[in-house]
Amino acid sequence: MKRTTRTKAAKVVFATAAIAGILAGVGVAAASAASAASAGPASYSTEAFRETIRPWDSITIPALSCPTGYLENQDYSPGRIVPKGVEILEPDAIGVTISEVKSTLVTDWRNTPHYPVTGTTPHGGHSTATNWDPFASKELIIRLHCTTDLDKAFMDPSPYH
Repeated sequence: MKRTTRTKAAKVVFATAAIAGILAGVGVAAASAASAASAGPASYSTEAFRETIRPWDSITIPALSCPTGYLENQDYSPGRIVPKGVEILEPDAIGVTISEVKSTLVTDWRNTPHYPVTGTTPHGGHSTATNWDPFASKELIIRLHCTTDLDKAFMDPSPYH
């Protein structure tokens, strides 16, 4: 009888140790997932448009959008008429104007409505680029700076929703 009691006790100890090991593994996985989630919202940049513009030519810039998230609330092209979060890269001979944005309705945890800007649109405003160099073609690159953090997003200054 003593042998059976010891065998049962050993099985209980082994089972308890096995369950503890499994739960510890789950705890590590849960901690890793929590750590990844607490890393915070992502901010990133992406090339949204590239075109070579001939001398004295003007083009319409198409609609541009962040793949995920919203445009950042930071001026990346000071002195230009473009929304915050839009960076214009060119050799100083191209005039660029982007005056219309598109936004989406988002409510926060207090149920407060916000209209973060998701991109630009050529409809309803000017979205053009002109190469003022009369002799050489110039390359225009437009980079969008995006974020998934609503607190860092550029809000639509005039949402007509």
